[in-house]
Amino acid sequence: MTAPALTFLAPPSLGDDHDDSSTDTAVWPTSATRSPARAHARHARPAGALRMTRGAREAATGMKIMDAEIQRCLDAADDVSPDPDTPSRTRFRRGNLVVIAGADGMVLRVNRRSR
Repeated sequence: MTAPALTFLAPPSLGDDHDDSSTDTAVWPTSATRSPARAHARHARPAGALRMTRGAREAATGMKIMDAEIQRCLDAADDVSPDPDTPSRTRFRRGNLVVIAGADGMVLRVNRRSR
């Protein structure tokens, strides 16, 4: 059985649900309405930076693994296979470095294997 296609007619409300008003207007944040700090935080990461979970980032930092090494493992892996524990994730191996990434490309785990 397939799910029906969803059609959105209006943007979601911002949480100001008032029953006494029949006209609800939602304002989508634009660059003019967005705070400067939030706009800067959105662009703080370089365009080529890896998307990693906090745990994966901390593990990589603790093992002194640079982003370039992780990217090399993802781009030119010696072995690519589904993760045995969670088949929807992909395991990349290059040398003794193992990187597990989600379907969206987010790096979920970084590990060094002993040979």
